[in-house]
Amino acid sequence: MGLRWPATLGLWLLRRSRSRLGLALGYHRVGDPQGDPSRELVPALASERFASQLAHLRRHYRLVPASELHEAVRARRRGQPFPVAVTFDDDLSSHARVAMPLLRQAGIPATFFVCGASLGGPYSFWWERLQRALDHGSLNAAERGALIGIGGGSSIHEVAGAIQQLAPEERDEVARRLGEVVGPDPGESGLRAKDLRILVEAGFEVGFHTLRHDDLRALDDVALDAALTEGRSAIEDVTGKRPDLIAYPHGSADVREAAAARAAGYVGGFTMKTEAVGPATDPLLMGRVEPGYGSTSRFALELVLLLLRGALKREP
Repeated sequence: MGLRWPATLGLWLLRRSRSRLGLALGYHRVGDPQGDPSRELVPALASERFASQLAHLRRHYRLVPASELHEAVRARRRGQPFPVAVTFDDDLSSHARVAMPLLRQAGIPATFFVCGASLGGPYSFWWERLQRALDHGSLNAAERGALIGIGGGSSIHEVAGAIQQLAPEERDEVARRLGEVVGPDPGESGLRAKDLRILVEAGFEVGFHTLRHDDLRALDDVALDAALTEGRSAIEDVTGKRPDLIAYPHGSADVREAAAARAAGYVGGFTMKTEAVGPATDPLLMGRVEPGYGSTSRFALELVLLLLRGALKREP
């Protein structure tokens, strides 16, 4: 039987409930070959697997833009499909070159949360530079320790976790030093203004992901307010619309960050807390699930289990 029939049966039963629930999916890199989550910080999801996930979503769910997800959850009635929003983070060239054509082919809306740091030219975030340095053997144990105080036996995820915990100015220094190690950012790094315009012209939504991608919970109130606004106007200049949706960097936000985002004029905000969205969910604190790299059957079951957990903890 495998995983296909439990997922199909579970979704069939859930759809016959009055549960008002929905899901937001948070994708990052899409492309070939498929990446290895054990040794890559942002591994690629193979394009064929992504297309298969899209086909499953189109067959079994109501696909909506992120801006409409909360209202679609509130409007759902017994027997209707659950709403799902497809989103992307991190200004990757594969969003315009790989993901967008597959989304258009499937007829599925999506929302792209961008930082805008690479609108004018190549730019790599610190984790991309770290990945290149470790992939190419550019950092030996001593250099790694001198860089961030982590020994040579640590995994790339442990090293990245240590960097993420640094103060913003310390992390900037690490990024600079990594740039010296690996050289100039590759020409294809990031998402150019022309690519962002292509996404908008194709009918996709664009939200904000903050210019510097700092963990907002680690910032004081002044820095938090700045992070929510710095670089936002550059996105508006390209798209013609002020972004009023935000995906919090590293999916990290709580009540304080949501309140600051609301004060800054955002109407919807997304974390990476793995949970379904319900009618009582704060629209500025909607969770997202990052799809796995396994089979489409496993993907289908993961979504059903999320909805089931949401149904068990909420009033219908």
